[in-house]
Amino acid sequence: PGNPWTAPQPPVPGTPYPQMPGASYPAAPVPPGGPGYPPGGPGYPLGAPQPAAPTKNKKTILIIAIAAVALTLLCCVGGIAAIIAGADKAADELDNALPTPAVTGVPDLPGAAPSASASAGADGETFNMEPGDTLVLSDDEGTIEITVTKFTTATKGCRPYAPKPGKGLYLIAHVTATVTKGKGSINPFYFEWVAADGTTVNGLASALSGCGDTLNSGSNLRAGSKRTGTVVFDVANKNGALEYQHRFETAGSWRP
Repeated sequence: PGNPWTAPQPPVPGTPYPQMPGASYPAAPVPPGGPGYPPGGPGYPLGAPQPAAPTKNKKTILIIAIAAVALTLLCCVGGIAAIIAGADKAADELDNALPTPAVTGVPDLPGAAPSASASAGADGETFNMEPGDTLVLSDDEGTIEITVTKFTTATKGCRPYAPKPGKGLYLIAHVTATVTKGKGSINPFYFEWVAADGTTVNGLASALSGCGDTLNSGSNLRAGSKRTGTVVFDVANKNGALEYQHRFETAGSWRP
């Protein structure tokens, strides 16, 4: 018979532990063998679980996302190109559908260009005439005769309230205009002073200088109508010519 106080001995490998009285324990599972696992069988402690091998899921998801973005961009570019092509086609169809406007020329003014002649001078020259010479202008409306009878000057205003000439001299042209046939028009602003250096001056000084009775304007004056008055210019000297515009063209001129 054994000694009850004898120290317990470890079990022989392969032999299960004896159950203690009053307790029941399930048998521990035997860990599988193979690489990455501790040796199986009783007597070996269970080791910590080995990390799982990395998977390729993240890489696969990234590739799929990149492919989706590329496909979306291609679709957008293709859609934009299709829209542009459609707009160009629609514009071409609209241009073809619209009728081509007919090109029309500006109708010519009725009547022939006016002819002008001077009453003085053997050659009938209408430029650089002398005071007293008459410029005769004829067109489809009628005939008007314009005469610059004389030139006078003033170095100050001709009335108490009138200012002095800004350039030093008031050049005063005394004019008579008569409609001899049909209808004619006259206006003091048809006259223009052209200085020797090419600068031009209009007759605005007529209203400021107070020199003489200003030539009144008239449109469509009947035959026999007459206008007489002065046209005043603020000038530096008398070197130049007084030109008259008829239908926006210079028809003649006088020199002081």
